[in-house]
Amino acid sequence: MRYIIWILSSINVYLGLRCFLNAIHVLQTSKYSQTATVIFAILFLGMGIGGFYLAAVNNNKQALLISIGPWIIALLILLINMMTADYK
Repeated sequence: MRYIIWILSSINVYLGLRCFLNAIHVLQTSKYSQTATVIFAILFLGMGIGGFYLAAVNNNKQALLISIGPWIIALLILLINMMTADYK
């Protein structure tokens, strides 16, 4: 289980860094609004680092929940973003 946590947390930190670089206009690869990109950067970076910390402290159940959490929250944010966006 520890390896799954490390892999998920690594992916979360990677995606968080990419969103952060998109938010500060270093990368121009984001398809979403600036607000959504900043939210994703904070969400993935924060929870990825939290997953690493909790895995290091040997609290594996909470680390797994924190590692999966940004994916669930991001999907909800994307769903709301798609429902409320103006596609003219």
